[in-house]
Amino acid sequence: MKLSILSLLAILSLGELRAEKYYVSPAGKDSNDGKSEARAFKTVQKGADVAGPGDTVFILSGTYDSKSGVLLNIQNSGTADAYITIKALPGHKPRFTASGNVWNAVSINGSYVVLDGIELAGNNANLTYEGAMAAYNHHLSGGKDYVSYAAFNTNAITIGGPKAESKFPHHVAVRNCRVHDFPGGGINAIQADYVTIEDNVVYNNAWYMMYAGSGISILTPFNSDRQTGYKNFIRNNVVSGNKTTVPWIQLKRLSDGNGIIIDVNQHAYHHQDAAAPSADEAYTGRTLVENNVSFNNGGSGIHSFKADHVDIINNTAYHNGTVMNYPDIFTNQCNDVSIINNIMYARDGGQCNSKPKNPTETYAFNVYFNGQVGYMGEGDIEADPQFIKPSTDRGSADFQLKSTSPAVNQGNKKAGGFSAKDILGIARPRGAAPDRGAYECTTCL
Repeated sequence: MKLSILSLLAILSLGELRAEKYYVSPAGKDSNDGKSEARAFKTVQKGADVAGPGDTVFILSGTYDSKSGVLLNIQNSGTADAYITIKALPGHKPRFTASGNVWNAVSINGSYVVLDGIELAGNNANLTYEGAMAAYNHHLSGGKDYVSYAAFNTNAITIGGPKAESKFPHHVAVRNCRVHDFPGGGINAIQADYVTIEDNVVYNNAWYMMYAGSGISILTPFNSDRQTGYKNFIRNNVVSGNKTTVPWIQLKRLSDGNGIIIDVNQHAYHHQDAAAPSADEAYTGRTLVENNVSFNNGGSGIHSFKADHVDIINNTAYHNGTVMNYPDIFTNQCNDVSIINNIMYARDGGQCNSKPKNPTETYAFNVYFNGQVGYMGEGDIEADPQFIKPSTDRGSADFQLKSTSPAVNQGNKKAGGFSAKDILGIARPRGAAPDRGAYECTTCL
């Protein structure tokens, strides 16, 4: 029997009506139904547990804390046309905190999920380097006190996880979050696909961990399909002050602490005790890193390590490599990587970039200043980019361009070679060509 158009519309309308709105408040109760602010749940976990495709869980202002175990583990999945969204209620400023026996404040193991507008604050202020090194040395000598180790290794947000633990989530977005002061990594994706990390502020993470974390990282993504276009996006983020001070337990030396890293997609996740992965597990999709400002990090501002099919476009990197002496933007053992329209302003004695190891790592239309330039590509220049106020101070730094900047109207203008909008959402180009760096000058023509 064929359905009439009216009947079909009615069915579609009923489907839309099924999408629920749930509310979470520190003053709520998990025994409530969560369907209004007055009947809100108390814990964000309860909201995530009841949410299904198309549902939104609104988080009200207040502090949501865990000192033992994950604060929020999102395991339910939405669908391609009906994501599960967990977000701050408009006008509210919820705050997630974690300390003690917590390895991840937020774990995302469902697919078609959005996390939006949450502040996540770690416990760095109450930890010390001496305590972190004691935990490292205890583990190095054979100790397995993972309960106490967790305090120095708490990650803020982890999408997926090591191969044995991951549910291989895909189509996950983290946006508009403020993620800071976690002893472990900031926003991490491991064995995930179609990940979008955008419009976040991520700072002062990875200080005390023994696992070589960074501010934002995508490690060993998996193929949920065999598409070869853009699948992962890291864009419009401001990332600073992330660094490592404790050696990586696997290598027994300092490593990483990058602002942003695309890390190993030439094979699947490989535990050091497992058999080597096969070549057919290489990631097929592209990753776009655009319009980020990454400054004063211990590792690179942006780092691509053994990661193929990556485009690093219209980013601003300033005063990075403070611990590791990595270049501001660093491609290392990669294939099919493009670094276009970026600004690399090195710290005194630092490096802007390094010489590519193969011809498929290409640089073009970048600006380098104040540090060693390992390689000059097409249209690259060495010149002061003339930021309005370059600084390592998050509160006062302003990396927008003066009207006299040599980066204005001088970027690559070929299709696909520049970001269509800048970090503030301003359409490019405003003048004869796009500007280089994360900002399109608003006072320039």
